[in-house]
Amino acid sequence: MALTVLVVEDSRSMRKLACQILQSNGYLVTEAENGQLGLDIAMKQRPDMVLCDIHMPVLDGYTFVEKAREVKELFTLPILMLTARTDKESLRQAMSMGADDYLTKPFTPDELMKAVRSLEKKLSRQQADTEQSLNQLRTAILATVPHELRTPLTTILGTSQLLVHRRKRYSEERQDEMLLGIHEAATRLSRTITRMMDWSELVAMGEDPSAEVNTEMTTDLDALNQRLQEDEFRSALLASLPPKDAENFKKRLTENPVQIRLGSGTVLFETEDLRRVILELVSNAVKFSIKNMPVGVIGKPIGIGLYAIEVANMGPALPPEFVKQIGALSQSNREQNEQQGTGLGLAMATLWARRNSAHIQWPRTDGKPTIVRLTLRTD
Repeated sequence: MALTVLVVEDSRSMRKLACQILQSNGYLVTEAENGQLGLDIAMKQRPDMVLCDIHMPVLDGYTFVEKAREVKELFTLPILMLTARTDKESLRQAMSMGADDYLTKPFTPDELMKAVRSLEKKLSRQQADTEQSLNQLRTAILATVPHELRTPLTTILGTSQLLVHRRKRYSEERQDEMLLGIHEAATRLSRTITRMMDWSELVAMGEDPSAEVNTEMTTDLDALNQRLQEDEFRSALLASLPPKDAENFKKRLTENPVQIRLGSGTVLFETEDLRRVILELVSNAVKFSIKNMPVGVIGKPIGIGLYAIEVANMGPALPPEFVKQIGALSQSNREQNEQQGTGLGLAMATLWARRNSAHIQWPRTDGKPTIVRLTLRTD
C-alpha cells in the first residue's frame, strides 16, 4: 500500500517539484502552501509523513512541528524539514522542536528520495516495535492476569459457598478463620485491580504528549526519610508482598529491617509519587533478597543539580534481557523465582519517575549486591 506524504511548502515551484518526484516514485501526495493549512490537513487526513519548509507565511515550519507534537495523533508523525539555510543554529532549532531529519534546498531527486526512504524505514521500525510491544503485553496479560484475578476469586467463591450452605457444621472459631480468608482474598483482588487501573492511567498519561509533567512539585528529603521509618511504610511494604509468604516476609523484615538513610535536601519530585517509587523498588528488592540479608536504601547528591536514591539487595543476578525489557507484567526468571503478583511494580515505578523527569537504572545486576538507582533533579 502506497504511503501518503504531505508536502508543506510556500514556494509553488519547489512544492510542485517535490510532489512530482514523490508521485513518480509511487507515493500518494497532498500539498499545502503554508504551515497552518498543512497542520489542518495533517489533523484531518493523517499522512504517513510530512515534508515541511521552515520559512513560510502564516505558520512557519518551527511552529508547525511544535504544534504537531502537541497533538497525540501527530506526536510520532515523521517530519522532514526543508530549508535553504545550512547554518547549524537553524538546523538545530528544527531538530529540537521535534523534526526527525532535514534536507537543504536545492536538492536532487535522489537526495529527496534517500531522505524520504530513510524516514519510511524509521516509520516501519516504529510500527514493528509497537506491534512487538503489544504482542508481548497480550502474552503477559494472558499469562498473569487470569491467575491473579482467579486465585483470590476462587477463595472468595469457594469459602463463601461453604458458609452459605454448611455454616452450622463449623465452629465459631472456624467461621472466623474462613471469613478472614475471604477478606484477605478480597483485599488481594481489590489491590490487583487498583494497581492495574493505576498502571493503565500512567500509561495513558505517558502516551499523551499534552499531559503535564511535574516540574514544580518538590519533596523535602528529611520529612520523607521520617515517613519511611514509620509503621505506615512498613505496613504498605508488607501489603505489597506476596500474601502466600506474608508471615515469612514479616518475620524477615522484623529480623532484618530495611535500612533507610536519605541525605538532607530537596528534590524535584512529587512526594507521594516518590514514596510509591521507593515502595515498589524496596518491595522488589525484599522479594528477591537472600534470607537474613538486609535491604539498604541510601540517598545522596551525585553532582550539581542531581540526587540519587539507591536500593541494594543480595539475591539472584538479573538477566541482561530483564533490565532491557523492564515493563508491566514482567518478572525476572519467573520459572525459577516464582512470585505471586502481576509484575506491575517496576513498570509503575518507571512511569512515576518519568512523570517527574527522573529515571531508573540498574548500575549493578550481579546480586552481590543488585543495585537499582533512581536519579532525580534537585531544587
